[in-house]
Amino acid sequence: MNVLVPLNNVEHLEDYIESGASEFYIGFTDPVWSETFGEYADINRMSGFKANANQNDLERLLEIIKDIKSRGKYIYVTFNSSMYSEEQLVFIERYFMRLKEAQVDGVIVSCVELVVLAKKCGIDSVVSTISGVYNSDLTKFYCEQGAKRIILPRDLSTEEIEQIIKAVPDVEYEVFMMRNGCRYSDANCLGFHRNEMMSICSCIGHANCEIYLKEKNFNTKHAAELNDMIYNQSFHNYACGLCSIYRFLQLGVTACKIVGRSDEWQYVCQDIRYVRDNIEIAKRSTSEADYLEHMIFPNNSTTMCKLGLSCYYPEVRF
Repeated sequence: MNVLVPLNNVEHLEDYIESGASEFYIGFTDPVWSETFGEYADINRMSGFKANANQNDLERLLEIIKDIKSRGKYIYVTFNSSMYSEEQLVFIERYFMRLKEAQVDGVIVSCVELVVLAKKCGIDSVVSTISGVYNSDLTKFYCEQGAKRIILPRDLSTEEIEQIIKAVPDVEYEVFMMRNGCRYSDANCLGFHRNEMMSICSCIGHANCEIYLKEKNFNTKHAAELNDMIYNQSFHNYACGLCSIYRFLQLGVTACKIVGRSDEWQYVCQDIRYVRDNIEIAKRSTSEADYLEHMIFPNNSTTMCKLGLSCYYPEVRF
């Protein structure tokens, strides 16, 4: 099982690789795209985070792809915005042809139109969580259109993932493993993924805390405020799926994903090492119970793991 990480700091590419990364995903910016389609037409889901998430233009990206390929690693480029117009699809075809020349391993796409376009251009496509592949019927559909890999939504359970993989085994699968979780489903989020455009998650996360109680006695108020505090501080604030690694190895999952294109490289590398080391432990384990007994937990596991609110796959432990 490969460790897939965001390449958010090219200067530390060697650090990512030494930590255990074997696959990378990256986005890019293009002033011509913005001039043509406007400031709020995104190339990828993280366009709103500007240089914090997409530091390179297309020409620099092509150089990075060649560098990573020369090191024997894999790299994928993101085209996973919530929507694209027909005019934008024509524009994206030009990008795809340049990426093909650079021998990119694939493009991460959010809609079937881009799966078809990638196939036309001779590039492998990876279906993003924006497409919402929640069942085997959708998996089969995207495979029939030419998709090479499916990224399964982070809110699926390991049991649901197993059902999909067994129903459609002849495709690569990618699952979420570490860092930034989400309260919602990527596929069903219709808000801009931008703080300045008042995204739904940003509105809720930064809103003043106002709790309305039917009964305003001391015990009820205390319980409500404690519950609010725990969920706001712990629910997918820093998500982790390390407990699930043994199951995913048994299922033959191709890659596990560390998210955080706008995160500091040191913290990403720390998570790469957690995943890398636990994969090796899982390979030596004789059972899931054996793996859970010997696995390495994050440093903050005492506060993060006990309630299960930051677990990608809490059913493994609870």
